[in-house]
Amino acid sequence: MLDKTQQGKSTVIGIGSGKGGVGKTTFAVNLATMLRESGKKVLIFDADLGLANIHIAFKNRVDGTMIDVLQGTKSLPEIIIEAENGVHIISGGNGLDEVLSINKHSATQIVHSFSELEGLYDYLIVDVSAGIDDNVMTFMAACDFKIVLGTEEPSSIADAYALIKMLTKKEHLSDLIYVPNKVRNTRNGQNLFDSMNKIAQKFLGASLNFIGSISYSSDYNQAWTKGVPAVTMGQSAIIERDYEDIIEALKQFDTPEDSARVRFFS
Repeated sequence: MLDKTQQGKSTVIGIGSGKGGVGKTTFAVNLATMLRESGKKVLIFDADLGLANIHIAFKNRVDGTMIDVLQGTKSLPEIIIEAENGVHIISGGNGLDEVLSINKHSATQIVHSFSELEGLYDYLIVDVSAGIDDNVMTFMAACDFKIVLGTEEPSSIADAYALIKMLTKKEHLSDLIYVPNKVRNTRNGQNLFDSMNKIAQKFLGASLNFIGSISYSSDYNQAWTKGVPAVTMGQSAIIERDYEDIIEALKQFDTPEDSARVRFFS
């Protein structure tokens, strides 16, 4: 088991998207890897329950899932696996029955279960399933940083807005971060953020937070094929720069305290 971190408190980063295929899992894998390479203890919870696949990005086998924990057949520490680069992973499970067995109450139980790991990691990255169901709302609201990832495809913009609307109106969250992904360059990323922010301000009365964007690179496809994070391939300085900028921006970002809300590690 890991020793307690010096800070004693984990920073929790939730990553959601309105639709699948926008690169959410790739973003989580590379963000975790960059944090790990900087000396941080990092845990990824693949909260895409029933369709969890983040272990594939690291070419790891799963020995147990969060469903086993809910059913009482395994403890949370027992299902943690370690990737070759030192990032730790918890799988949400893979299978239709597992999707159907999860409701808002179960999602809340899952959030509470992480108190057992309090102080063992510097960062917990929660890779939330795509969409706007109750599980997504519960997991995102329980995180310190709430990142909505999207691309410039019209369907992605519409679905990202739908998620932002639900988090704003249903969960009453005012600290959402929108990260443009697969953009041509940083200027294109800024423009996409500005467009989404204007929509949110006009129709939701809410402003989004900008911490950077992620440029498109063919390295991502190669990385999935090889089973390694793209930032470890050493082929694209742009990829590393983008993630470094986002990590630095997160360090400067203040998250409001809300003791009344269910949160990871509380």
